[in-house]
Amino acid sequence: MEKSFPISPWKYALFATCILIVACNVFFFSCGVVTWGSAASTFGSYTTALVGAAVFGAAFLGVYVALKESYKYSVVYMFVSGLVIAAMAAYFFTFTAMKGDLLAHFDERIRQLFEEKSHSNDKMQPIHSLFSCCGLDGPQDYLGEENGALPASCCYAFDCSNPTHVFQEGCATKANSNLKMQANINYYCCMAIIALEFMGILTAYYMGRARKYAKTKIKDDESHIND
Repeated sequence: MEKSFPISPWKYALFATCILIVACNVFFFSCGVVTWGSAASTFGSYTTALVGAAVFGAAFLGVYVALKESYKYSVVYMFVSGLVIAAMAAYFFTFTAMKGDLLAHFDERIRQLFEEKSHSNDKMQPIHSLFSCCGLDGPQDYLGEENGALPASCCYAFDCSNPTHVFQEGCATKANSNLKMQANINYYCCMAIIALEFMGILTAYYMGRARKYAKTKIKDDESHIND
């Protein structure tokens, strides 16, 4: 006799797993796009966005499967999740291999932008605004120049009239450490999503199996009644 499984525990396990996947993917998506984009890698940013969108799609499918308690859609979910795992694994190995180069390229980019800045075109503005930092080593990089003045991007809400609004940390330190933190979040969230996808496949399998058994049992009971 085939062993039966109650549907409810696996249904809620699948639902909870998909919610956790969505939560991890929010950090994976945002930190990944920032990490690749800060290193001026448009291809990497788009790839992260596409992989993140695929993870969201698979997770929402899993939520639908859990609510629907469908054996047919559970099979579809397992197949889609397998594709997502393959895509995430490829991303993970690529990102691991390029992580150091991305951080080094970002540091070079900051220094290059600082060298190319001018009074009429402050190319450091996006870095200042994104990471709340100023210059390479701090505000003195601007104030120490002849006729030096702080660009508005070095201040909170672009208001330099209040000394407490001035960003005191240099971008060579703060921006690099911030980007390294986001790269690490992207890295660990990628591993967490892969593990959760495997858990999702397991819970979907047992939920689908329980659903199939329940349908078979109903048909058997109806045939006994007819007999």
